[in-house]
Amino acid sequence: METVSEITVRAIHSMDQYPPGLIGTVSSLFGRTVASSHGVDWTLDAMIAEQQCEFFRSFDGRLDRVWAAMRGKVPLGGLTIEGPRMEKTPRSARLRFFILDESLRGCGLGRRMLAAAMQFCREKQYQRIYLTTLPRLDAALHLYREQGFALLAETGESFHGSRYAEQTFECWLK
Repeated sequence: METVSEITVRAIHSMDQYPPGLIGTVSSLFGRTVASSHGVDWTLDAMIAEQQCEFFRSFDGRLDRVWAAMRGKVPLGGLTIEGPRMEKTPRSARLRFFILDESLRGCGLGRRMLAAAMQFCREKQYQRIYLTTLPRLDAALHLYREQGFALLAETGESFHGSRYAEQTFECWLK
């Protein structure tokens, strides 16, 4: 069993700092976690992997940041801020791919990572942060609400074969 003292959180500012295996780890954690809690199908794994690949291929250290929970050189989770792009809403960032290995949950590590992400967004003077998630992910939803996120919308569609609809939360920064 992991202890938080064995885990470091690495902020990734450039692709030179990318820890090998992060995309696979995050995809695997999402697949296992959300499949057991929400009954999603295999398409979630594919979507998470594809979207991470797309994100990392266009990574811009001036706009984006990634925090990776690491045990030595082994990634055990992550959190991504995708900064605004000109073709998207200006001054809005997206929080994505936030997940930790089951052994690290409930130790305050996720809270620390989210606080670092929020601080990064404030330093960059982003006005709004949004994220998509699912209902019943109570620990994550609690952390989001602590940081000022509020439910904005819910799709009416089934999320990757589950009986749940995806939700969008947003937080306006001062």
